[in-house]
Amino acid sequence: MGELSEKEKEVLDFLLEFVSMEIFSIEQQERDLGRLDYSLCSDDNEKQIITTKKVQKFKKRISNCNPIIAGYLNALTTPDPFNTEFEELRERITKNFLLSEYYELFEELVNSDLKKIERYKFESIIKSLGYKYKPLKDFIQGVCDVNSFFTYKSFIDIPNDTNLSYEKVVQKLNDAFFKLEAFMNGTINNYKHFDFNTAFTELFYFTRKEENYTYDNCKRVGQYWGLTEQIRVDYDKTNFDNVKAYENKAFCNDCNVITSIAWDRIEEFNSFQTPDEVEEQTRKKSISDLMRPTTINPVIVKVEKTNNTEISEKEENPYPRIFTTSKAFNKFKNLVEEFGNGNENLANYSFVYHRMKRDNLIFDDYQQTQFMYFLLDFDINIKRIKPKTQLGNNDLRESIYNRV
Repeated sequence: MGELSEKEKEVLDFLLEFVSMEIFSIEQQERDLGRLDYSLCSDDNEKQIITTKKVQKFKKRISNCNPIIAGYLNALTTPDPFNTEFEELRERITKNFLLSEYYELFEELVNSDLKKIERYKFESIIKSLGYKYKPLKDFIQGVCDVNSFFTYKSFIDIPNDTNLSYEKVVQKLNDAFFKLEAFMNGTINNYKHFDFNTAFTELFYFTRKEENYTYDNCKRVGQYWGLTEQIRVDYDKTNFDNVKAYENKAFCNDCNVITSIAWDRIEEFNSFQTPDEVEEQTRKKSISDLMRPTTINPVIVKVEKTNNTEISEKEENPYPRIFTTSKAFNKFKNLVEEFGNGNENLANYSFVYHRMKRDNLIFDDYQQTQFMYFLLDFDINIKRIKPKTQLGNNDLRESIYNRV
């Protein structure tokens, strides 16, 4: 096939976006399951056993997959001579799969109006046009299995580089975070992928060695966790100067990996807690902690009596992990009625996300990608959350927001 036309590129990106969303959804479920499994472990030895079992499970699933799918997964797992980044390689292989296995669908969509079908679920689009969804479903699951295999394998891999040392690992991490922050701030104009997952595996491995297991080094691990958490928040809120950073796939991938590390590997970070950190977290609190004098005058909060129970609150707020109160959810519903489901969805619901977070109506740790998938429950499909700086004139949206 020769050079793609602009419409063909648009259709291919359209299909790729849907596949990426399906992959993200499955990977999120696996992360949640992994966190649950690790939370039930009593010590590091049990975690090691569970991780080893997961590696074996995904390895078996990959080896037993559909023969047609196996060819694509083999290309994904085989070392690339050009050292192509995993996300870029996955995108390239996904495009090849779509153009090879779903070429007729691709050609049909080239002659269709994408705006008329983009609001529907991906599976229903394919089936309604008379094509089988199972081959694509198997491909998506296979790609997720490969990613999970590499992720869990990185948790147990012991570094093979005999020249690697604690000092070199720390230096690598420091340089990587420095470059990532510099790119966020616009100090440098380019960013290249760094394997943060492997670097943290190396850090945990070397810090546990007797000669490196010191108070200062354990404190450093905790500081790294604080850094990953800060980057997670900044990335989610677009709280950095270089708004064009989202156009760099390596940057977005690494920020997503850092977010995953902050959540999925929290138990490993906690295993290095120093006694003073443990004491601060477990210390019995007293009213005297709140009565210590500060430079700010205390604020008296008036508490009104209410007959509402926790059950009624849950019924009025069906998304208690997203919206802080039932009133917040009702405001969101009213905003959906006002903004509707049209051509301005990207700007409108990006505004809703940022504005409701600012007013503490959406929980602070609720991420942009999670909000995008939540909107699908209301048949609203957007590909990303635009940064606040790119929303343009918000006077009309502000007036609607304040009115409802």
